[in-house]
Amino acid sequence: RMSIAILTDIHANREALEACLAHAEAAGLRDFAVLGDLVGYGADPAWCVERVETLQREGAIVLLGNHDEAVYG
Repeated sequence: RMSIAILTDIHANREALEACLAHAEAAGLRDFAVLGDLVGYGADPAWCVERVETLQREGAIVLLGNHDEAVYG
């Protein structure tokens, strides 16, 4: 049985992303899908984007959200 952590609407909230990643790790999850909106609202967009890029290099599925599209066009 395969389990996957699904993350969405991070909106540059580093603390929330760190908490979710820690929870996934504690649960033994190593596969991720990130469903967009990495940026917007929160104070740490660069860190969140870089962290999700690392997940993507490790095999995560990452989708572009509407907030991301507005920034990256």
